[in-house]
Amino acid sequence: MNAAAEAFVDIDELAEAAGQKIAELTGAEWGVVTAGTAATLALTTAACIAGNNPELMLRLPDTSGLPNKVLIPSDQRFAYEQAIRVAGAEIVSIGTTAELAQALDGRVAMICLLGRMDAASVLPISSLLPFARAHGVPVLVDAAGLSPEKPDRWIKNGADLVVYAGGKYIRAPQSTAIALGKKRLCKAIWWNGAPHQALGRSMKVGKEEVVGAVIALDRWINFQSAKDERDQWLPRLKRIEAHLSLLPGVTTEVLSWAGSVTAIRLKVIWDAAVIPFDAEDLRLALLQQRPRILIHDFWSTPTSIILDPVNLSDNEAEIVGRALATAFCKPQSIAQPGPNLPAEVNVSGSWRVEMQFLHGAATHHLSIQQNRDLISGVHHTVSSVGVVSGEVRGRHIQLEAAHEQVPICLFYGFEGEFAEDGSISGTVRLGGAAKEHLGPVFKGQYGSAEWHATRVSRDSSTGVTQAVAPTQGTPK
Repeated sequence: MNAAAEAFVDIDELAEAAGQKIAELTGAEWGVVTAGTAATLALTTAACIAGNNPELMLRLPDTSGLPNKVLIPSDQRFAYEQAIRVAGAEIVSIGTTAELAQALDGRVAMICLLGRMDAASVLPISSLLPFARAHGVPVLVDAAGLSPEKPDRWIKNGADLVVYAGGKYIRAPQSTAIALGKKRLCKAIWWNGAPHQALGRSMKVGKEEVVGAVIALDRWINFQSAKDERDQWLPRLKRIEAHLSLLPGVTTEVLSWAGSVTAIRLKVIWDAAVIPFDAEDLRLALLQQRPRILIHDFWSTPTSIILDPVNLSDNEAEIVGRALATAFCKPQSIAQPGPNLPAEVNVSGSWRVEMQFLHGAATHHLSIQQNRDLISGVHHTVSSVGVVSGEVRGRHIQLEAAHEQVPICLFYGFEGEFAEDGSISGTVRLGGAAKEHLGPVFKGQYGSAEWHATRVSRDSSTGVTQAVAPTQGTPK
């Protein structure tokens, strides 16, 4: 990458050479380096709608009158679909082959599959392909969280395109992805992206990143050092497990998924009666240590965590094992009990909530009931209704409003103080999470806003609409 940074090249010529090299490395017809997987979803959608027809390319995201539907199996919906809609596509869920056949009405530009869900899906690639082929509709597999190989399994199984994240397994630049498949479609992806003046002009990939991604792919597929690294995943998990195996109340299990997930993982479970802290307490405590240790919050339950070995060295695995053992042996150093104050106020009723975002404002409504210290109810935004749960401690109110949506559920984490005039003011954490990513990090991924609520009525049934809370998905 340093050498590439010092060289002047024609970027289209570099893309041509990279495409040929990716083809040689994977057995696909062609390949293209892009500015990340989400950018690839947008560019692939643009390529499947407009090709390299300049009249259509310059219209995007206006797709009126064009085939613009993208079909996704209903059990494969995923958090990054907005990238597809950026190109002007309409996403349509399909749950059966009958629905698939009906949806293929001449207005479908692409079928998108999530690679890691294929094995468990009611509409795997093997079921979809005959329909796609009959109608000439390209099939894209999003394999961002999987690893490429030669020959590529998805291309071998009939996919037209597959995209891999550069910054995951193959250790390419974090900002890159690699799409491979049919040469005509790969080239259309490139022409719809930077440096060309089309939909993807803002999705720029530099010459250094192109070279870095191709070299990383070469190393991952061909070099013994990369194969040796993969062989260390299980020993690294065993290093962690060795520190925990004799601890009272702690059990471990190595997890693997046939074909759908590349890396094995270690599940650590503890008995709350012996170790009285939860996974979020542990996650926050490990982040305060030096060196800092980050574990996935969305794979956790209150009394379990799942550890991924991919980004660990042997020494780091030892550090993680020792840190976890220390935490489990000294749980009092981790648990953070809050003040157990009884409620001093009753907030039951219907509330008008003024939301002040970083730019712009909105009016929401809360209809809540209080039973001792606990709160339940519903939250109305401008266009959605969510389920509210929370508590009152003294005059402090803490609520979470969860809004069921596909593919990303919305979350509002309200915290505020009950004032003398009967109003409530504070900060609200803003986030969204797919069901497989339900954890504090994603639930706060959009920052925060200020809120001020005034009670409209003490009757909490005013304007109440039924809502359903999102449920946790399985880790993938």
